[in-house]
Amino acid sequence: MEIARAGVAAYNRGDLDALLARYDPEVEFVTLLLGNYRGKEAIGRLMAENQDNLSGYRYEIEELIDAGDTVIGVVHLRGAGRVSQIELGDLIAISLTFRNGLVIRQQTFRNKAEALEAAGLPE
Repeated sequence: MEIARAGVAAYNRGDLDALLARYDPEVEFVTLLLGNYRGKEAIGRLMAENQDNLSGYRYEIEELIDAGDTVIGVVHLRGAGRVSQIELGDLIAISLTFRNGLVIRQQTFRNKAEALEAAGLPE
């Protein structure tokens, strides 16, 4: 849970090196819109691109759920498109699966119910 909190804090302050230090070199990263990525270098490029294209892009944690080797985060996406200035406000869920203190898989879900179901947990 603390690794997840620290990762969000690192991302929100733009410290991608500190964030990526929490990922396994061969991490699997599954997004809703942009497909799947493997390896923390690819994730670093994707996250840097988000920071570049979205003004004030950040995550606000609403809830963290301990599911054994997985942490499910229910988060608000905040920020706006740099050009469009369209505000983000989506509430999504992210699951982080850990091994040896590092994230080996991160997956984004449309909502908490989908993330809980994927983790085999009741709503």
